[in-house]
Amino acid sequence: MNKTIFLLGVLLCSILLIPIADAQKFEKVSFQESATVIYDQKISDSIIVSIGLETTDNKEIRFSDELLEKINSNKQIRSIVFTNAGECVIGVTTEQQCIMINFSYEELKGEGGIRMVQDSARDMGDELISELNDVFRTDAIFHSIFIHTVDDTNLLLETSGVISGRGSVSATYVTDKKATDFLFSDLGGVLIPREIREDGGFYDISKKLSEQNNSNISISIIPSEESNFLIFKVTKEIKDVVIEVDYINILEVFGIDEITRSNYFDNKIVPLNSIIQLIIIPEENRQVKAISTHVITDLTKLENLLEKGWFVSSPAGEMIDLRFLFGDSKTIMADELRVETSPWNMNSEITMYSIEDIVNEKVEKEKITDSNEEDSTQYIVLGIIILIGIGAAIFYLKGYKSKN
Repeated sequence: MNKTIFLLGVLLCSILLIPIADAQKFEKVSFQESATVIYDQKISDSIIVSIGLETTDNKEIRFSDELLEKINSNKQIRSIVFTNAGECVIGVTTEQQCIMINFSYEELKGEGGIRMVQDSARDMGDELISELNDVFRTDAIFHSIFIHTVDDTNLLLETSGVISGRGSVSATYVTDKKATDFLFSDLGGVLIPREIREDGGFYDISKKLSEQNNSNISISIIPSEESNFLIFKVTKEIKDVVIEVDYINILEVFGIDEITRSNYFDNKIVPLNSIIQLIIIPEENRQVKAISTHVITDLTKLENLLEKGWFVSSPAGEMIDLRFLFGDSKTIMADELRVETSPWNMNSEITMYSIEDIVNEKVEKEKITDSNEEDSTQYIVLGIIILIGIGAAIFYLKGYKSKN
């Protein structure tokens, strides 16, 4: 099943896929922190920022063994999502929050048609909702069985199709919405162990993000025979702003000048467990012109993984997708995360996995130039061949939000 394929033994144990001779130097740490920034000029006309904490170990996002065993015993459950985003399915208001228990439509349908889908989803949802209410400290009641014919829910919740969306059925339960900062403190205190909460890193940024207006929280369980994938995520959409993508300072939208890895990773060699992702959905096709810090072109070499830099998954076209790896660095400054893009006429020598060489140039724009450190204005040019499949194998793209 897709959920097993994408369940990210690769994401959270991603280094296991890297065939390097001295891979024993790496440690297997299931916990991962990610920061995502989406500049969407085309669909939502907004900037979406999110911080995700992810793991396959229920000691790092704490759900009871009994609950997970009950979920795993039902092979038809595709995922479970709690969110206060509101309007999770049609008919749910902005003043409500949801628990969605998701199934595959085709698996439920069998020979019984849509009535069997509705009855089966309701019965299986009712069997779990009491325990889920206890976990999420809610009193959610049944709202509806919703059959997804498009991917709106994925995009709203910034999730992948493995959670919900086209081809899925959601047994949906609702209750009154609570503020994100309250839920973060309440549920974070229950689900996230003190060791991670007190170790800073991306967790501290997610806490600050939860305190901002219009932020929302989502908590997901994706069951698998191998291991369950658990996600604790805070997201905010920034609307009514001019979205410029010529020059981007990623940390600016978080209101910070530097980003530091969690102390949870101290004394461990886990270069792929802290990821910063930049997605650009431009009005017209664009290409990455220049970036600060260097480009990682080969993820199979140890020395590349231990050096901070950008891995370019999609360098041009209708969506640009870049991932920044910390390597063995603890803290990354804003200047190291700046990206420059330019229009792309689709006639230059570029494919989905490569980008034409660009001559090194000094960026003269004031918003990038640091007069005290002239070297920081010299962007390293892209001249890369992106190997097909590496981006998909190492990372897990959760989609982007299209809700107006």
